[in-house]
Amino acid sequence: MNKKELSYITILSLSAVLVSSCSQDDMSGGRLAVDDQISFQVSLPGVNSRSADKDMLGALASGFDVTAFCPEDETSISADGILNEYFSEQRVTQDGNGKFRSDLCRWPGNKDEKEGFLKFFAFYPSRSDLRQSVDEDETSAHFVLTNHSSVSTFDYRLENFKINRDIARHIDFVAASTEGTKTTNLYSGVDLDFQHQMTRVGLRAWGTNASYNVEIAGVRIGRPVIEGTFSFTAEPADPEEGDNSVGGWILDESPVRDCVEYIFCESGDKVIPIDGSSNNSENAASSIMGEGGWSMVIPYTHDAWNHHEDAPNTRQGMYFSVLLRVTDKSGIRLYPYPGDSALDDSDEQKMTVIYLAVEKSTGSVMKRLYKSDNRYFTDTDFTADSEYNLPATQEIREYGWAALPIATDWKAGYEYTYLLDYSKGVGLHDPDDPDPGAPILNEVAVSTTVKEWDAPVGEHKVIDLTVINNSTINIGK
Repeated sequence: MNKKELSYITILSLSAVLVSSCSQDDMSGGRLAVDDQISFQVSLPGVNSRSADKDMLGALASGFDVTAFCPEDETSISADGILNEYFSEQRVTQDGNGKFRSDLCRWPGNKDEKEGFLKFFAFYPSRSDLRQSVDEDETSAHFVLTNHSSVSTFDYRLENFKINRDIARHIDFVAASTEGTKTTNLYSGVDLDFQHQMTRVGLRAWGTNASYNVEIAGVRIGRPVIEGTFSFTAEPADPEEGDNSVGGWILDESPVRDCVEYIFCESGDKVIPIDGSSNNSENAASSIMGEGGWSMVIPYTHDAWNHHEDAPNTRQGMYFSVLLRVTDKSGIRLYPYPGDSALDDSDEQKMTVIYLAVEKSTGSVMKRLYKSDNRYFTDTDFTADSEYNLPATQEIREYGWAALPIATDWKAGYEYTYLLDYSKGVGLHDPDDPDPGAPILNEVAVSTTVKEWDAPVGEHKVIDLTVINNSTINIGK
């Protein structure tokens, strides 16, 4: 199991229960009865016994957070016309009958002309867990719930959503929206159909070449959007085409972008060989995401990195970069480039080099190392007590980033798998390298598989892509 899966189960604190505004009196002023308790049942549309989304259904079973609005409640309307939450961010948990409840969340009254109407917004994981995924605490300016609703219009948002640069720390985010009334749903309960709000991205690789071998030890997705605002009330983009999506992303004209990456480490990763006998066909291709697993990114349409005219990538174009080494068939290193005695530490001058201690017999990554004066250390301060004592069973291997430009049109709730073919080359120097855009070897073929995230394994629904599909990207200058 991926080390980040199901890592965001939240324990609701007693203090949060006590301060919850979910404890309400009914609109006639009396305390609500026990049988006014709201119950929810959840689903992820399309999930069945063969779907990978069973993990998310299991995670939802631990509970999720719900906010409700009651336009019928005049006391919820502020002086400036804002419709305040009837209850906010209340954690509901599963009872013995498979329904989700909170002792404090109850229907409003349905006397006279009123039906006890509520509009619900639900999400998982909690804001606390989302903050932890980016190493921030409760005082963080990220993951802030804001409300600008009125009696006639709902406007509820999770602002300053943020993605960790470490792919291993990426977590899913699902949301649901519905409405119900005490008159209709008191006994039947309220159905919440959760939908994925992220895009899931993975890379696989294969290749066959008579003159060189490739070994992979990491992956980078270059310049995706890493911050945005999720609106629970955004309208579907194409309702006439059957689009019933819940919510949507609101992004700045120039959204915050960065690299997200995963470098193989001592958490069970093994380097991935592409050497003519391993990963030597399209059907035999391996995932190169390692123990980092799928990357969860904010949906966005990205232009490809223009390595010809904008090698440093000042325009923030999209690219993939793979941490790899290339050797000839006798084992002599071709990339990262071997040192040149005429240049002091020329590896470091030409590119970023990552050093890993690797178990010779298994390819297991044992430690990431940092080089100084031909000595290797386990920290970047190069302290004496962090110098690495290399066992005889291990060797230090050098890896460099090899990039390729890619355009994307990522949609929420879809899974994109990119297949890289290293039979003819490995790519370009990464935009963050000292010599960005310089060819390493000339061509990399890229094909893409797209399917609905919650579709059963083997059932693909292809959508229009702006990426180059089943074709070769010629990266020569």
